[in-house]
Amino acid sequence: MTDQEAVMLVVNHIDVYRGGLKALWDISISLSKGEIIALVGANGTGKSTFLETIAGLLAPSTGMIHFEGIQINGEPSHRIVDLGICLVPEDRGIFPGMNVLENLELGAFNRRGRAEKEETLCFVYGLFPILKDRRKQLAKTLSGGEQQMLAIGKGLLSKPKLLMLDEPSLGLAPLIVKNIFEAICQINQTGVSVLLVEQNVRIALKVAKRAYVIENGRIVTHEEAKNLLTDKRVRQAYLGIHSF
Repeated sequence: MTDQEAVMLVVNHIDVYRGGLKALWDISISLSKGEIIALVGANGTGKSTFLETIAGLLAPSTGMIHFEGIQINGEPSHRIVDLGICLVPEDRGIFPGMNVLENLELGAFNRRGRAEKEETLCFVYGLFPILKDRRKQLAKTLSGGEQQMLAIGKGLLSKPKLLMLDEPSLGLAPLIVKNIFEAICQINQTGVSVLLVEQNVRIALKVAKRAYVIENGRIVTHEEAKNLLTDKRVRQAYLGIHSF
């Protein structure tokens, strides 16, 4: 197995409770270095809970999570960021009363991020030129698409090895969604692995190598993304898609 194919993240049979209710049942996935994988399914099926568990915001009641051979379940979230995992949450996690540059610089709070802050900032500005143009503008005055770009940029300032994105297309116009996903592919081309949670099934399956389908807190199928995209039975039974 080459370094590019080396397994980076292994989630092994985790159960997770949220607010006293069981949200995830016996979830197992793996992700290799340099890979984009997607977790798709209807709203409320446990996708965000899964990402928050990997990020250390929730703890599994059973099972194990390993990142680059290190067990991370039970570790605090700041330690998980230090190891190279960053979550861009569904609510974007930006600071509305601070300007764009201040938000980006806050992303570089960890040691890895601080060491390469200026280089990463240049990369983010190249990826999203509008952020450079508006670097002194308050985050709350940005459009929804610009805020999503800022959220991703802020995540990149931590220099992640694994970038987890929770619904990056939510509420955005189709052209902006296209731009965001082009940026995700560019980020991946730099060697950053991506774990993508997304309700826009079509675009998620187009950029991902593999995909897991989650239904009622359980993984119901796992396949090469291109196969799920063309499998009529899977699309109808699990994704609610009858045609593109």
